[in-house]
Amino acid sequence: MDIAVLSDIHSNYIALGKCIDYALGKGAASFIFLGDYAGDCPFPGRTMEMLYELKEKYPCWFIKGNREEYMLDYKLNGEQGWVAGSASGSLLYTYENLTQRDLDFFQELPIHGKLELSGLPAFCYCHGSMQASRELLYKDSDNAKKALDNLDAAILLCGHTHVQGTFEYHGKKVINPGSVGVPWYHKGKAQFAIIHGNEREWKEEYFQLEYDRDTVLKEFETSGLSKAAPMWVVLTKEILKTGIDVNMKVLARVKELCEEETGDAIWPYIPEKYWEQAVREQGIDF
Repeated sequence: MDIAVLSDIHSNYIALGKCIDYALGKGAASFIFLGDYAGDCPFPGRTMEMLYELKEKYPCWFIKGNREEYMLDYKLNGEQGWVAGSASGSLLYTYENLTQRDLDFFQELPIHGKLELSGLPAFCYCHGSMQASRELLYKDSDNAKKALDNLDAAILLCGHTHVQGTFEYHGKKVINPGSVGVPWYHKGKAQFAIIHGNEREWKEEYFQLEYDRDTVLKEFETSGLSKAAPMWVVLTKEILKTGIDVNMKVLARVKELCEEETGDAIWPYIPEKYWEQAVREQGIDF
């Protein structure tokens, strides 16, 4: 049996369509989705419609990512705390472009699962870890080793890090398909995996695909997302174009600049001038 494994779509419905078509062409007619369906890229509703249509046609398994938790928490907290601007404008844009159907779908999702199919070895899947959607299981990290030691299966599928690859430890392994929508490395190509299963084992195969990035980049402007989160969009577009992520560096520098001048940095109320300076310091043209 062949199952396509996709994670971290982040509203990039064009990259998602490319990966789905390629997976079907390779003979994978079942899909596991590891969370972070919406956020960062334009028109999140288009991604959600594609997912709803796919699960009507093929066996699909879904779990919740940290982005889905952000959306649900925002609603639970009375839709307070996000404002237009680079700090939280992308989150606000995403939320305002989701439907009640989408939020209900997110609400029903677990943060992990275990798939036990007849005649095939069982495996577990999650977004961050089996305990928390925001945990990062990087290769060779202590928490990744601990996660495998505690796993009641030989394989854990997980996303969240956007780093495609396999980590093996004590006869078990973490398989990360990479990010469909905001991919790190591989020059920004969309990434996913197919796992090939028989009665003894599952073997992973990784893919990196070119897709119509130009259209996605243009849609940041036509969708209004660039206006809602100016510098965050610049950073996201840089990842899409190059596969290089400097978000954490920029975030740390933004906080530092604001604190140096004002004595404090209260998220998300950080003036855009600090974002612009931090982005320029990274050599990114906007």
